[in-house]
Amino acid sequence: MDLPYTVGQRTKRAKIHERFGGNPQSGISSSGQVDAVFLFTDDEGDNPYEDKWISETEFEYSGQGQQDDQNFDRSNPNGRANDDLKNHAQYGKEVHLFEKSVENDSIVVYLGQLEYVDHDFKQRKDVDGNPRQEIRFELQLVKNEYTGDRDVVSDEDTLRELARNASSNDSPSSKRGGKSHKTSRLVREYALDWANGYCQGCDNPGPFKTPSGDRYLEVHHVFRRADGGPDHPDAVIALCPNCHSERHYGRRGDQFNRRLIERLRERAIDQIGEIPPVLRKNPE
Repeated sequence: MDLPYTVGQRTKRAKIHERFGGNPQSGISSSGQVDAVFLFTDDEGDNPYEDKWISETEFEYSGQGQQDDQNFDRSNPNGRANDDLKNHAQYGKEVHLFEKSVENDSIVVYLGQLEYVDHDFKQRKDVDGNPRQEIRFELQLVKNEYTGDRDVVSDEDTLRELARNASSNDSPSSKRGGKSHKTSRLVREYALDWANGYCQGCDNPGPFKTPSGDRYLEVHHVFRRADGGPDHPDAVIALCPNCHSERHYGRRGDQFNRRLIERLRERAIDQIGEIPPVLRKNPE
């Protein structure tokens, strides 16, 4: 299955269900259009579930069902969802994980493809505070997915949802409030992936190929980092060296930069249906 999302990509959850079907209210949502089970996680706020990364490649996910013991009984919707996840390989379905954005409840971020490894039961309290048996799924990132450190970051100028896939030479941290420079590598990859080898300033292909075979482009922050601009995927764009130099040294560099910001706004509207907060301001 060729899912039309890349790791770190943001989209509205409603758009996923419009295209692939499935229950828009469930954490485990089996598609009615393709062979896939979509998982949605959210560890913020009043949430009876507890999902977490237990290593760089292993994800622990709560079973479905907010009340009473969880089970795999296909005669009820929650049991059927749990069974779809447990036996996804047997049913010929892929598993794909999304996390709710901290910026907008309607937006989710794609974190990658997983596969079932094992499960166990843990006694926890349900949504009413009553003790119950909860299914704890052990899931593994499939090969060829990004497997960097999954730091949890929530500052408005950093990328909690993307930082889970970032790696850094700095000491890793699993606490909220990490510094934005820890996500710079992933932010760069995000911008280059979106450009797909073409300069977003002049629309020409990168001037030469790198040893990896990719077209060479440079990543530009439309809000200057030196002035406190964010290292955020919505605020970076890939440019050829000529366009990058024009922005910084050209007589009309500021005007050119405003055009780049408009292009990023158009991309955001196309992808998530609105302009995110980081792009609503204008450069001074």
